[in-house]
Amino acid sequence: LETYLDWTPALALALGLPLFSFARRNAFLAALPLLLLWAGGKLVSKWLNQPSRALRDEVSEKDRLFLRLAALRTWRYFSEFSTEEHNWLIPDNVQEQPPSIAARVSTTNLGLLINTRQVACEFGYLTLPEFAEQTQRSMATIASLRRYRGHLFNWYDTRTLEPLKPRFISSVDNGNLVASLWTLSEGCLDRLQRPILQQQLAEGFLDHFRGMVDLGCLTRNRYSHLQAEIKRSHWLESLQRLPDTIFEDLRITGRAAKSSGDAQWFAEQARARLENLKQTVRRYAPWLLPQFAPLKDDLPLIRKADWNGVALDASPDFISKLSTRLQVAIQGVQSEERRSLYQNLQDLLPEARSHAVKLIQDLRTIAAEADRMAHEMNFAFLLNSQRQLLSIGFDVESEQLHGACYDLLASEARIALFAAIAKDDVPQESWFRLGRAHTLEHGRPVLLSWTGTMFEYLMPSLWMRTFPDTLMDRSENAAVRAQRAFTGGRNIPWGISESAYSKTDEAGNYQYHAFGVPSLALQKSELNVLVISPYSSFLALHVDASEALKNLRRMRSEGWFGTYGFYESGDFGSAPRRSWRTRPQLVRCWMAHHQGMTLLSIANFLHDNIVQRWFHADPRVQATELLLHEKPVSYARAPREGYGRAAA
Repeated sequence: LETYLDWTPALALALGLPLFSFARRNAFLAALPLLLLWAGGKLVSKWLNQPSRALRDEVSEKDRLFLRLAALRTWRYFSEFSTEEHNWLIPDNVQEQPPSIAARVSTTNLGLLINTRQVACEFGYLTLPEFAEQTQRSMATIASLRRYRGHLFNWYDTRTLEPLKPRFISSVDNGNLVASLWTLSEGCLDRLQRPILQQQLAEGFLDHFRGMVDLGCLTRNRYSHLQAEIKRSHWLESLQRLPDTIFEDLRITGRAAKSSGDAQWFAEQARARLENLKQTVRRYAPWLLPQFAPLKDDLPLIRKADWNGVALDASPDFISKLSTRLQVAIQGVQSEERRSLYQNLQDLLPEARSHAVKLIQDLRTIAAEADRMAHEMNFAFLLNSQRQLLSIGFDVESEQLHGACYDLLASEARIALFAAIAKDDVPQESWFRLGRAHTLEHGRPVLLSWTGTMFEYLMPSLWMRTFPDTLMDRSENAAVRAQRAFTGGRNIPWGISESAYSKTDEAGNYQYHAFGVPSLALQKSELNVLVISPYSSFLALHVDASEALKNLRRMRSEGWFGTYGFYESGDFGSAPRRSWRTRPQLVRCWMAHHQGMTLLSIANFLHDNIVQRWFHADPRVQATELLLHEKPVSYARAPREGYGRAAA
């Protein structure tokens, strides 16, 4: 019908033109331009609705698999450390040498943890029931945490759950949490509209074998044979028929590998993925068990499309209909063997329906709880009434609002102010009070940030859309070009953000600093140290995928890749630019918020901006979205004084 309506004007014109031109020739010539526009209106509207440029570069299969391997290694951090010991929260950072785990969590960490589980489902690293169970545990812990005026404190001990002193409400971190909660809520509702079993589960399963190939524990030929075996028929049937012997062989090979710990993890997780997949089939969709495959052609009025992929929220009704069809079929079937097959499936359906109803309720409960938590976090008291900007935060000990404000558009606080406006906690006018100081970078205007980090420009885009040819779009592109130019000619990777660096304290823990590009910064770094962080390149995937991938591949080839994905950073030393080292000292640790940003960036890039789509599905975000369409104006060079995140 849609196709018919699209082409109706053109058909009407084609049929009517001969008659019209014959009857009223002069009128026809005058009306012809309007008639042609009318007939081609649908094509013109489609052309006008296209983005002014491609939203992302095409990614090759090789690059896609490279990013998926990075995603799996990064996901391992959250899979391994969000445990009962840490009350299903996530430690702030893990250090390789000397080994240490920072048993504290920030509100940004919390938000990224729940979002990384969502994208783990998209990659096929979790089944939906696993996601629901793990998220409910974390949400129960979060709900139990002490808070102030609905807001969580900035830091908690993951073991005792006590707030860490000084007790402080951070505007930017809690803004990140609100964005994550809205994303979680809409993501859960989205999952109700999709089948519980989707093909990405096969992709996620195969990623673990690709990890074994990457470690040299599995030959490419054997992997290709396994991949072909899965693709030979329907992916779900193929996976359920895989023999257990493949895992025994992997374990034996893994023990002898140089990286035996990593190899064992990949092998064990591959087995766990398959077991959880099979359990999901048994508990939620038993008609998809291999023994019942012949029945999908036997039962009238059950569509094959529904048999293979009914949406979760429709599955209870589907199961009821299937049960009715089976009852009728059992009465009429002649074969005893067939009747027994029908009866076996019939016996499994009541429990499957109960499981489906419970999972639907669990997802709706998570969505409602996430929305409630976000609603309770009122940002009104965090607004500086004189400047009409968000304060850095609130000191609970002294009950004083911090005097400094976030007042730059090009900052990580952009998402917090947007969320506060969307919640009606803060007036919309505050958005236009954000500083738009700028400079010219290679002849092109770019908004200035406080420290010139990639993080400030790009981190909010994990959730918020950046529309083509807007002020932020041009600044993001210019910032990435400036970052690349800063290390250009030195034959080293690029990408500078706040990160840990090689300096350690007495206990051997790496120190942390906001590093940036001086030409983009209102405040220059006091440390003359060049530190490159891989997560900066992941943030840049949506801006310049080709260069970001090239940069990441180079870092990977130079040993920047470890157990949980890319290391935190490479420290090229404290020296004048002309004498920076060409080989860095690797900072061998992983930080939860950088790991989370990495995983969400890859998910957005490979899965059609899935995190942004979830965030923007919230009606409050849609109502506020117009703020993100701000167009650039013609600029002259602006002064650098008078702006900044810490300006009082």
